[in-house]
Amino acid sequence: MAKSRRSKEKIPDITNAKGLFKRLFSYAWRYKLVFVISILALAILSASNTAFLALMKEVVDKGFVAKAQEQPLLYPALIFGLMVVRGLTGFASIYAMRVVARRVVEDFRKEMFSKLMLLPVNYFDARSSGSLVAKFGYDVERLSTATTRSWLNVLRDILTVVGLIGYMLYLDWRLTLIFAAVLPFIALYLRKITPKIKSNAKTVQNSVGDMTKTAEEAIAGQRIVKIFGAQDFEFKRFSEIVSNNRRIELRLTRIAGLSSFAVEMFAALALATIVYYALGHFSTGEFAAFVGALLMLISPIKHIAAANEDVQIGLAAAQSIFEVMDAKPEQDEGIIEIDRAKGEIEFRNVTLRYESASGVALDNLSFNIKAGEKIALVGRSGGGKTTLVNLLPRFYELQQGIVLLDGVDIRALTLRSLREQFSLVSQDIVLFNDTVFNNIAYGVLRDASEAEVIAAAKAAHAWEFIQQLPLGLQNEIGDRGVRLSGGQRQRLAIARAILKNAPILLLDEATSALDTESEQHVQAALDTLMQNRTSIVIAHRLSTIENADRIMVMEKGQIVETGSHAELIERNGHYAKLYRKDFDTANN
Repeated sequence: MAKSRRSKEKIPDITNAKGLFKRLFSYAWRYKLVFVISILALAILSASNTAFLALMKEVVDKGFVAKAQEQPLLYPALIFGLMVVRGLTGFASIYAMRVVARRVVEDFRKEMFSKLMLLPVNYFDARSSGSLVAKFGYDVERLSTATTRSWLNVLRDILTVVGLIGYMLYLDWRLTLIFAAVLPFIALYLRKITPKIKSNAKTVQNSVGDMTKTAEEAIAGQRIVKIFGAQDFEFKRFSEIVSNNRRIELRLTRIAGLSSFAVEMFAALALATIVYYALGHFSTGEFAAFVGALLMLISPIKHIAAANEDVQIGLAAAQSIFEVMDAKPEQDEGIIEIDRAKGEIEFRNVTLRYESASGVALDNLSFNIKAGEKIALVGRSGGGKTTLVNLLPRFYELQQGIVLLDGVDIRALTLRSLREQFSLVSQDIVLFNDTVFNNIAYGVLRDASEAEVIAAAKAAHAWEFIQQLPLGLQNEIGDRGVRLSGGQRQRLAIARAILKNAPILLLDEATSALDTESEQHVQAALDTLMQNRTSIVIAHRLSTIENADRIMVMEKGQIVETGSHAELIERNGHYAKLYRKDFDTANN
């Protein structure tokens, strides 16, 4: 079964590894002073390995064999001094490189988050939040390993190998060449095994993203999981992903372990040859130094081989992160800025099609909204109402036609200036794990005074329940406002929109989560707020929009009917049917 699953796994490639590594190194090089200090300390540490062998040769030949008694404290003092140097340089190299590593991690997380905030809404529509969150944790840490720690270890081991081989050449160049003859075989083996490590590293990356996504969905949807008895299903789904991750990780470990084993075998062959040759040709000290050098070579060569795994995993993480950082941001080529719009809106032949959709979401739509007019959008689900509203602040880009605000193409306005003209309250209430105050005075509203926040809360009929909270405005509301009822969360969102005091209101089922009494209060507040403001209201409960200046009925991305409530009822068309159905539902 496991074999069958492995054969079906799609193993993506890591493209342009050299370019990725150069780009990663550029982040570490931002801290070149600390980086150079680490390298210098590393060079001294590596040189001390060779110095230690040379000193051991002298100790064995002169201290033990020749039994020199002239300076009994010299060799112990030299050994002590050399070990102190090794300890200091080892600490300096590791700490300095760790400083660089944590700086690189910080930079990547900040830059990636900053880039995410600039990406269009359709980017997030196409990806799970769990897989994106995984990039900030697992991916960035693995990437840090590739840019600093693995690179540091490889450099240290390379310098150690060079120093030791140099000393071995000094002792006996012929014997050293015999050992060197096995190095090409090690290189060929590593070259052969590297593609497998690359492929499995990318698969590990994907499995961690899937694991995070599945866990996040199950945790966020606990109420639905419990009410539908899906605990076993979610556990099975998560278990399969975790088991797959374990198989992939072990496969990667197995490949890396075989690399280490191969190095050991090549080293064993070289060591046996050297011992055979050395008998009768070396002094005791020379033999101890040469064999010591060879044994010391095994570890760094194995580390170099094993580092290939870390580097490939890090490069896979880099590719994952740079895919986010290189994603095309929202188009913001507008140069016009306005203080406060009048609120006149016009759609001219607007067409929009979502990616991978079979039909259009909006089909050659044209209409005008006067400044201060209250427009209601009604119709069956999927008719294009929310899509229309999403075009105004440019959450999506239309493919055809033009949208005008006060006679100006909205694409000619800067995104910041355009979005300052709108307040939005949607049926998907977005609150943050923060205080009530900070959820109302959010973003550009951060400088609002407490009196202004209280006034907005009162207008949204939220002040009464806010006062009953233990800390009032400073009360934490939990993740996504979980400590509040649905109606309370909706009223906070409405208070936020009221506080912004924008000239255009976008209300997408803004009273959907309220009970009848709360809805009456909030509807009254919204009616007051809508005065002298352009308002676009999406409503399925038609009784809430009877007093709209104009009602537009949408179906399949087109406006099939428009007029006041009385006019549309008298016309006895689409709206009249929807209204009668809504009225019958409310009375049953």
